[in-house]
Amino acid sequence: MDDDDDDDYVMPKKMAEEGEMDITPMIDVVFLLLIFFVVCSTMDPVKIGEIPDAQNGLPVSAKESAVIFVKSAGGDKVNVIRGDGREFSTDEATQETEIIEYITAELEKSIGDNKNQVMIMGDASVKVLEITRIQKVIGDAFEDIDRTYIGVKED
Repeated sequence: MDDDDDDDYVMPKKMAEEGEMDITPMIDVVFLLLIFFVVCSTMDPVKIGEIPDAQNGLPVSAKESAVIFVKSAGGDKVNVIRGDGREFSTDEATQETEIIEYITAELEKSIGDNKNQVMIMGDASVKVLEITRIQKVIGDAFEDIDRTYIGVKED
């Protein structure tokens, strides 16, 4: 027997099994990208955008609502005015207290009228942030108010 015969013998290669592809690294990369974009994004309420024009609005009676007017006072400042024309304070903390007192008085004054809604009317130049701030004050103080309506007056 030759030693060369032993060297010629090669084991047959195993057939590669069709296995499942491991997608764990791909999932890791997707989650890393998701976390990156969430952390790097900014949520600035000033940059939210403009309130879209109403196409079909329902009529709301001012007699059945506590009315608050929001008018632009130049720049980022606004004047917040009661339904009877008197202005609220320009200091935000004092203004919040005054808004709560005003709406409480309006709701108590009209117990028989079932006045249980608030109407915020603003100029088109008033930023969404100001309207949202007033809505938050009202929503935090009055859980029983049915609705808050927003009206926008265009020039």
